[in-house]
Amino acid sequence: MLSTSIKLRKLRSLMSDHSIDAYLIPHSDEFQNEFLPLHSRRLEWMSNFSGSAGDIVVTLKKAFLFVDGRYTIQASKEVDKNYTIVNYKDALPHQIIKKQKTSNIGYDGNIINYRRLKYLNKNLKNHNLINIKDNLVDQIWINRPKKKRTKPFFLNKEQTGQDAKSKVQKVLFYLTKMKSDRYLITATDSICWLLNIRASDTQYSPLFLSRAIIENNGQVHIFSDFNSKQRIIDRQRINFHPTHHIQNYIKSCSKNNKFLVDRNTIPANFVGLIKTTSKIQLIDDVIQNFKSIRNKLEIKGLRDCHIRDGAALTKSIYWLKKNIDKKKITELDASNLIDRNRKKGKYFHSLSFPTISGTGPNAAIVHYRVTKKTNRLIRKSDILLIDSGAQYLDGTTDITRSIAFSSQNKERKEMYTRVLKGHIAVATCNLKYGEKGKRIDNLARKFLKEINTDYEHGTGHGVGHFLNVHEGPQSISKYSKNRFENGMLTSNEPGYYKKGQFGIRIENLILSKIKNNILSFETVSFAPLEKNLIENALLNKAEIYWINNYHKEVRKKLYSFMNEAEKKWLLKETDPL
Repeated sequence: MLSTSIKLRKLRSLMSDHSIDAYLIPHSDEFQNEFLPLHSRRLEWMSNFSGSAGDIVVTLKKAFLFVDGRYTIQASKEVDKNYTIVNYKDALPHQIIKKQKTSNIGYDGNIINYRRLKYLNKNLKNHNLINIKDNLVDQIWINRPKKKRTKPFFLNKEQTGQDAKSKVQKVLFYLTKMKSDRYLITATDSICWLLNIRASDTQYSPLFLSRAIIENNGQVHIFSDFNSKQRIIDRQRINFHPTHHIQNYIKSCSKNNKFLVDRNTIPANFVGLIKTTSKIQLIDDVIQNFKSIRNKLEIKGLRDCHIRDGAALTKSIYWLKKNIDKKKITELDASNLIDRNRKKGKYFHSLSFPTISGTGPNAAIVHYRVTKKTNRLIRKSDILLIDSGAQYLDGTTDITRSIAFSSQNKERKEMYTRVLKGHIAVATCNLKYGEKGKRIDNLARKFLKEINTDYEHGTGHGVGHFLNVHEGPQSISKYSKNRFENGMLTSNEPGYYKKGQFGIRIENLILSKIKNNILSFETVSFAPLEKNLIENALLNKAEIYWINNYHKEVRKKLYSFMNEAEKKWLLKETDPL
């Protein structure tokens, strides 16, 4: 196995061959996935950083890894001294590039999207950005995993609530409205939702890695490594083509043709290709808006799967609390236990992300991923943070609980309670329709900011329906731009992290509801909150009422899933404050 020093030396040799002073390696692939297939994890192979977001800039003398606040601690543990770790809030890649006195910057136009390249061009006006045809990392990656090919499967109307043909009609209406001839879809989750297709091309999202083109005459084309047969799916005829045929398709189009494309996911190379033959209009993918709003069947499905999922997590919490005095239990043991319990559930397909199981100082790493090397014994005095979820045929889950096995000190109880107060403030807010996530984000942070502390991640992300666990366009953060509509599913997950000591996060998923022009949320995740960490004196009557009512619902929905010992424990855990 090559060391990072050797990898960087080999990369720099290729950089010199191409006359470039710096090379950009983003955490992305040609489909802009969050969870990358093994063969696309270039950033991780180069640096050993396993987080789900980041960038590397390699110059002829230095190497920089850029991460956000979720990953600064994790990066410091995974990355060696060959890399300088930079938090995005302190400096952005283009700012560091400017300081390195570089002229020629190389990139792979197949994995950098057009919007990002445009941004770099704007901020690096005195530099030459050079599109390197063959990715330089791929050229030095020894024993690179082979691309996985899986067969897609198709969901029917009884599973999705809407057939593919009626969904395509929405896109055709939009094409007519925009006076365009073709819609090139580059977001794989949009393709999967639109055509009711799923696959296992990535580990945690049931995605079918492909591209699609919708013609204004109703013809639908998919370009993938799947077979090239024509099929009728949910009344919609779909023409399948090999992946590489999309270039010839685009080249064959008339110069009078107009393509609609998503500015956020289209690779830079595709924009250049389309411009040589046709007109192009860059938009925000309208399909993302369509699929973010759940229909009645999807809402029923997400409610059902969250109850089953909550039961699996609750059974795991029971076992951990019962056995903490009897057995030596590690973070890996806890993670494996929860994964096993989930896999027993009805309609289970896969996990929705790698289970986060962190205790003590590891819990302070926001997106900590336990390994054999970092695995820590859970002590009774620790707080165990479990962030986990699954993909079910009827929905996607994501839930976090901070678990205490004994009475905790004043500081830990206060911080948990302040996080809980913020969580409740989001869950119970009633705001005028049209509200975006920024104001809601402020509600979540209010009680932490009272004592001059905060958390660096967002408060909430959109969640797909048997798709990506992180989806837009809705979110709850200081950067939120999209308003909430009826039927959107979003996470509610404020937290607090004390480096080297402990971490706390409380996460449920919430469903947005619009009634009488008022936005409110329904909590759909169910598992007991940690009463060992609640400081009653810090709560007001409304907050106590919410906790008691929530625990009443937990008891009501999960009780039948428990055995006799678990039922007895659950009743105690959900007793009113």
